[in-house]
Amino acid sequence: MKKSFLHIGLFLAALTLVGQGCVSSSNTDVSAGPAGMFVSIDKGESWQAISLLPDVAGTKDVSSASVYRLFEDPQDSSAMYWATRGNGLLYSYDDGKSWQQPTGPLSSGFIYGVAVHPKDKCTIYASNGSFLYRSTDCNRTWVEVHRDAVGSRITSVIINPFPPYQVYMAKNNGNILESEDAGISWKIKYFLGQRIIDMFVDPNTENRLYLATEENGIYRSLDSGTTWDALDTQLKGFPGGLEYRRFMLSVSTPDVLYYVSTYGIHVSEDGGNSWKTLNLIHPPGSARIFGFAVNPNNAKEMYYTATINERSTFYKTVDGGENWITKKLPSGQIPTALRVHPKNSEWIYLGFTVPLTE
Repeated sequence: MKKSFLHIGLFLAALTLVGQGCVSSSNTDVSAGPAGMFVSIDKGESWQAISLLPDVAGTKDVSSASVYRLFEDPQDSSAMYWATRGNGLLYSYDDGKSWQQPTGPLSSGFIYGVAVHPKDKCTIYASNGSFLYRSTDCNRTWVEVHRDAVGSRITSVIINPFPPYQVYMAKNNGNILESEDAGISWKIKYFLGQRIIDMFVDPNTENRLYLATEENGIYRSLDSGTTWDALDTQLKGFPGGLEYRRFMLSVSTPDVLYYVSTYGIHVSEDGGNSWKTLNLIHPPGSARIFGFAVNPNNAKEMYYTATINERSTFYKTVDGGENWITKKLPSGQIPTALRVHPKNSEWIYLGFTVPLTE
């Protein structure tokens, strides 16, 4: 499998072929425009759609596919995995210039979690909720390695970046399962007893894991998931502070965490022991924050997308949250996912999802 890093000039040329113009500056009404993926090569000043899937019949536009999450390959900055809400798994090996879709069980349905092995980029795990699948040939074929038999849902899958590279999956019934043999067999590692939304592994600290619950905030394990502690001492003092929106660990700076709650955006510099809350330019709890990203090369540059009164906006700061800039979004759908490119920090990826209707 060939993966190449695109020169920005080639990337710009490829974006021109998409056929949608660039836009810039303030608010966008919800429910108008496409879903799918967009990219900015100027830190959010302008945007271009990148939702093309070449196939034998030509090039297919997948801008109607909603973005649930974006997942990265820890070895290849040009690789992205697009987990959709109902249209299966999409992936790109060329910085989003084009997308591909595997055949088989992951070609349709809601995709909840994706994890790429930290030492073998062709080994990938992905879940559609009811089943967990593994590919060992870079998405060409997939085999089932776990099926849920109790009516719960697999909400997240992660891989320990340190030997022995255990695979973990979390379920919405509170179960955390572990496999030490690449998914052949599983055991219950811990039962949290509450709804788990997502799970994270610390790339800088061995044996440290985090998980996010729906209404009780963030938990941390220091022993590879054997025991867990709630990180709620400060956060429960904020209205909505334990209601999970997003979570991110700094890849470049150990112990730095970002937690987005209904209340707002919180930052920890000591692995979650203490938190400070950023001053945003809207009242606490007034915005539904969906996407959140930090420049991995400059922590003072942060970005988020939020909806207030059915209107969505792109926010960015270049001074660590002292001041915020607002920009228009390229679509009125829900802006669910943000990603800053690890090597080209001017490039920001943005995913939209079509809101569910009653």
